[in-house]
Formats: sequence, C-alpha cells, structure tokens
Amino acid sequence: MESFQLGNWRVSPRLNQLTLENTEQKLSITPKLMQLLLVLVEHKHQPIGLDALIEKVWPQRVVADSSVYQGIAQLRKVLSADDQHQQYIERISGQGYRIAPDIAIEVYVDESGTLDLTPDSQNTASHNKNWLLGICTLLVVAALFIAINIQSYSPKREADSSQYFEQFTLANHLLSQQDVAQLEQAKQIYLEVIEQDRKNAEALNGLCNSYRMLAIYGSVTEIERDTLCQPLLEKAFAHAPNNAQVLASVARQHFEQGQTSQAEALFEQSLAINRNDAMTWHWYGRLKRNQNQVTDALAAHQSAFKLAPNDPIVLRGLAYAYLNNRDLTNARKYFERSVVISPYFKHKALYELDFYPLNQSRAAHYLNWYRQHQESYVKKYPAHKLSHILFLLSVNQGALATEIFDRFDDVNSVPQHFLFYVKASLALYYQKPNEALAYLQQRYQLAPEQNHFVMPYLFALVQLNHAEKALTLFKKHFPEIVALKQVTNENIGQYLLLARLYEATEKRRLYQDAYERLLAFEQESTLSIEQQLLWNELNGDDANNVDLLNKLLNNGWLPDFNDNMFSIERYPTLAGSNNSAKSWLAKLNNIQRCIWQHTQCEIN
Repeated sequence: MESFQLGNWRVSPRLNQLTLENTEQKLSITPKLMQLLLVLVEHKHQPIGLDALIEKVWPQRVVADSSVYQGIAQLRKVLSADDQHQQYIERISGQGYRIAPDIAIEVYVDESGTLDLTPDSQNTASHNKNWLLGICTLLVVAALFIAINIQSYSPKREADSSQYFEQFTLANHLLSQQDVAQLEQAKQIYLEVIEQDRKNAEALNGLCNSYRMLAIYGSVTEIERDTLCQPLLEKAFAHAPNNAQVLASVARQHFEQGQTSQAEALFEQSLAINRNDAMTWHWYGRLKRNQNQVTDALAAHQSAFKLAPNDPIVLRGLAYAYLNNRDLTNARKYFERSVVISPYFKHKALYELDFYPLNQSRAAHYLNWYRQHQESYVKKYPAHKLSHILFLLSVNQGALATEIFDRFDDVNSVPQHFLFYVKASLALYYQKPNEALAYLQQRYQLAPEQNHFVMPYLFALVQLNHAEKALTLFKKHFPEIVALKQVTNENIGQYLLLARLYEATEKRRLYQDAYERLLAFEQESTLSIEQQLLWNELNGDDANNVDLLNKLLNNGWLPDFNDNMFSIERYPTLAGSNNSAKSWLAKLNNIQRCIWQHTQCEIN
C-alpha cells in the first residue's frame, strides 16, 4: 500500500513512518505494528476480530490474544500524539477492532495537489483515469458514510467506575491491611462487581491484586496466583489498554514470566500515563535490579517510597535496592521499617537471611519455612535452589547440597554471577580453594569496574596468600578507605582487611599508620567478637581467642556461605593450636547437626 492519510497522520508503509500534519512530527513504528495498522485500514471502519487479525498479522504462528492487545495499545499510544482526535482505534464488543468512524482515510495529496502515486501505478493514461475515478468514487462514499455516522458517534471511554466508588474504596483499604480475612473480603467485593460488570477493568485488576496479596500473607501459592491472574489481566487489558494500573499489572506478569523486554516497554508506557503510582515504580525498580542496573533501580524504588512510605512491599523493595548498592545500613533500616509495619508475612524467614548474618535462630526459622513452602516457592523461583545450597553448606550438609546442584537444570534462569558464587562455595567446602578462586575471578570479570563482585574475590586472594594482587584490587575499588584518616563502625571491617594487606605486603609505614588508627578506634569503641578476633590476629595475640570463639558459638553464630564462605576456613586458624581448633570445630558441627535434626543441643 502506498502513502495515505489517516486522520491527521500521513502514513508511509514503506518507511514504517507516520508524519503528523502541520507539525511534520515523524514517528517510526515497527514493521509488525505497521502491518497491524494496515489491516485495520484495509477494513476501513468495519470491525475485524482477534482471530482474523492474528491470521493476517502473524500468519502461521501461534500467538496469544495478548499480542493483539499490546499491538493495539502501542498504536493507540503513537496515534494519540494527535490532540484533535481522542481515539483512532475503537474496540467493538464481541466483534473486534476498527478505525473510529470519525477518522478520515484518504489517498495522500501533497502541497502541489498531486496524488502520491508510484511509477508502477501509472501504466497507461486510461488506467490512470479509471483508477482516479475509482478513488474519487470511494472518497465520496467514505465522506457520506462519515457524515452520517459522525453525528451519532462519541469517542469510546474506558469503563466508568464511579458507580462502584464505595466498593472500590473499601476494597483498596482492605488490601492495604495485610490481614487474610480482610484480603478475602476485598476479593469478594471485586468478584461481586465483576458479576455485575464483567468488563470492568478496575475490578478485574483489583481481583488479581487480591490474589497477589494472598500469596504474600495467605495460603495462595505463587503458581496459583499467576494462574488466577493471567485471564483477569488479559480481559482487563482488552477493555482498558490505556489504563496505567492495568498496564503495570500486565507488565509485572510479563516480568515474572521472564519476558523482560515486553515488561519494560509496558512499565514505561504505564509511567508515561501516570507517574504517581507507587507499585508501578516498585516493580519497575525490581525489573532494573534484575537487569543489574542498580543505580536506576534505587532511583525507581526511592520514587515508590516517596509515594507510599509506609507500604511494606515498597519498603522491602527499597531495602533490596540499597542492598544491591552495598549500602547495608540503609538496607536494614528500610527492611526493619517494613517489619514494624507488617511483622507477619509468609516469606519473612527467607528474606531475613539477605539482610542479617545466618545464626542458629534464623537457621531454625528458615528450615521451618522451607519445609512448609519450598515445593510451591521453588516451582515458581527455581533459582532458590542455589540459595538453599548455600544454606545447606552453612549447616554442614554438603552431600545434600551437591546432590541438589547436580540435579539443577535451570541454569539459564539464574544470573551467571550467582551461579559462579555457588560453584565457588561448593569448591571451597570440599577443600578446593584454587578452584574456588577461579570461579570467583570469573564472577568478578563480569563487572570488573564495579564493586558488586569484588569482596569474595578479595577474600579468596587473601586466603591463598596473593596479597600483592589483593592490595592492588582493594586500592582500585575502595580508594576512599585507603585515603580515610579515621576509622568508624561503618568501615572497620574493610580497614582491618587493608591493614592486614599492608602487613602481608610489608608496607611498613602504611601498616603503622593504619595500625595506629585502628588502635585509637579500639580504645574508644567496643569491638564485636568477629572484629576482636581479627584485631587479635593483627596484634599476634591469640591468648584469649579460644574463649572468643566459644563465645561466638554461645551467642548463636553460624558460618554463612551467603555472606562469607571463608569464615569457616579462617576462624579455626585463630584458635592457637590444632587441638583447640579441632575441639571448636567439633562443637560447631554438633550445633549444625542439632539445627538440621530439630533437636536441642547443649553447648559446652
């Protein structure tokens, strides 16, 4: 088809381009969107059904109805740049889509008054005359058709929800309460509205949100949630493709199904319509975290927080964004705020392990959670098997961890950096430190200019006595620690490592300066047990280390492979003698066994 006029747009199919009349604004669209537009134009103002659209635009392909819905929504968004016409594409209930009857379709005429014809269409003078006569006749008929219909036409609006104002405001309040009985009541309200109005997009989307909240606070599983939401969102999108909240919900569904590019486009489309919805920003932030765009993710989660500072879901998202940016102080701050507001949610025992070191109490809580929810949770999130492997190593269940890893076949569903970390942890557990170092180096090379993956690699270099290389790496990634003049609670761990590297590389003056700063801090502050052990090592004083190590166990300590896989290798070396080290390890192994077997242990 040659260039033609559609309302105030000049459409150039060969260029996949639309030009807005008078402004000369040019917009490019994908070939598939152009094909969809041409099929609609071909049928002029007559509706064409979903099946026919799929057959013409996606021939010989299995395509879901949602592909048509998304295509129509994207075309509407592009065409909406014309302020004169409210809606270019109409949906006719039960029949499909059509070009709105007040939108003129005509052959493009340029400023000189000549038709935009290609040489192929100008074979003979008589053919031209017949062709022009046919076009003129078509235009007259079209003009009459539009003149008759435009008097009775009014642009189709999204479903007016004002008649359900009381129901929706109550349901929204109930959804915010995190109580299962109230969530069930909200669900029932949405179901009652849908019984009266099966096309009400707000009710369809609200019912899906009810299932989402019940998956957090109730017994609905993640798989059940997605199965229940899918048809609801398809219907909501069909009836309200320009509704910002519906777009965001569909985007979230795509994101959770691993369809990142589709999700990103829909999130951005939703935000272009409404930038004041906290949950849209929250899920957009989740997507950016998944793409490892941690700075953009934090900005999105901060936007969500400004809009909903007391929403526990928003707060947990912000906490994870800070965690990804290696800001543990703020990460814990917002996670704890979320727990104060909503202390009872289904996956609390799981999330805690991301913000706090594993200890004996948290390990027991996690095992209870795992035995209740692992089947449904792992089906939805197979990558959790790798997190569980790290937990198993922490409680000395290496054989089971290896068995699960050997059966793990969802490699493409997890970030590569996490896979390398788990492989390194398994290698270290089985006394293969050089193999662990190789995996951590590969992991570091995924983002060598960022700080996200450097610390485990640094610890591995230190453990294998590659001090010079470790110091070079430390200076590259933490110049602010190298340059600081005063040690604080926030940087004491990193500064102890730096001092150790200065000592190992015989940088005597630098070591002396660092030691004096640490000494000043130690005299004015109370060190944790772990910090005291490292300080004693720096001093060459292991006289009371056995007491400190035993106190560590008495206080609930466990090795945490998710945080630092090297602690189980390092701490026994601080015991002062082989016998003391073996005795301490025996106590630790007994505690690990008791946790795994759900029995009470005495610690001597």
